[in-house]
Amino acid sequence: MTDADRGALGHGYTVVTPANHYPSRLPEFGDQPVVKLVTPRMAPSRIGEYLVSLHAGGGTTRRVGAGYERFFYVLDGAVTVRIAASERRTLPAGGFAYLPSDTAYELRAGDDAPARLLIVKRQYEGHAAHDAPGALSGHRDDQPFAPTAVAGFTRRELLPVDDPAFDFAMSLLRFEPGVGLDKIEVHDEEHGLWMTEGGGTYVLGTDEHAVQAEDFIYMAPYCPQGFTASADGPAEYLLYKDTWRDGF
Repeated sequence: MTDADRGALGHGYTVVTPANHYPSRLPEFGDQPVVKLVTPRMAPSRIGEYLVSLHAGGGTTRRVGAGYERFFYVLDGAVTVRIAASERRTLPAGGFAYLPSDTAYELRAGDDAPARLLIVKRQYEGHAAHDAPGALSGHRDDQPFAPTAVAGFTRRELLPVDDPAFDFAMSLLRFEPGVGLDKIEVHDEEHGLWMTEGGGTYVLGTDEHAVQAEDFIYMAPYCPQGFTASADGPAEYLLYKDTWRDGF
């Protein structure tokens, strides 16, 4: 099976490999390629997740995320996020930032090297009992991975999962060789998943798919799902999940 052949559209999910990428354009990025990994055109997705390649010194035009919150995760190079005229946050590979809705921002790669980053965009779902969260940033190495009930499976939360002001979570899940989730999960939350390292087998619905680094999976609500890392090395993925809201 070729890399392109691994791409799939199933009942409640998609698998997108690098060989399936179709570079698009978005006005704020000019001629810099954007791969739309998933958008709300893929019903019932409520998010957009994009792989953006910035030229050296390139970036966005200044814009306001009207009504939409955003999460940035840098894959390669370094990206400077300008939130206000005097506030800049430089994110190296593994760096991330969350921007609440209605925040003006600009992205810029370093002058000496291009950069790649993932961007998650979704409409913020407020809650009457909680004020909207503020901007935050960090790096994947700021805290160690925490153990779970499954030996060999650890995770790192990039956004505060215990704060109901946030309506989604971004997590790094890491599996030692041959280790997997302890059950097939079926739940209301949707997922956008980017393989950051290694590979393994993903159960999606009634199907099994071999996945590897740089693959993307979208999982709709209630899609049966499970993962086991391959035996020849650890595996890791960056996972989006909507949280603290009931879908109404």
